[in-house]
Amino acid sequence: MDFLEVEGKDKEDIMCEVFGLSDAQREIFNRLQGAEMRVKSIADEVDRDRSTVQRALKDMTDKELLEREQRTDHTVYYLYTAPGMDNLEALTKRVLQEWYNTVLQKLS
Repeated sequence: MDFLEVEGKDKEDIMCEVFGLSDAQREIFNRLQGAEMRVKSIADEVDRDRSTVQRALKDMTDKELLEREQRTDHTVYYLYTAPGMDNLEALTKRVLQEWYNTVLQKLS
């Protein structure tokens, strides 16, 4: 019995499924690899509405998939970046282990 289908999927596919990323979130995540960007720039790059991008960024930041840094230049704004794949891999393993431990505890 497979709880998470992994056959024919690469590491990134599996990690995105573990965190339940939508297509838009995955596109945003991939665009942020190795980049620091503001919401408007991200929205322009992925051709999505700014509010859609803001919701996706909040969700991914809450899941610790993105980092958000506050900057000030006449106004306050935020830069978003994605941690490296090594960090994401470690986070995915931690989340899966926590889930596994919770399931074991519930079954005891």
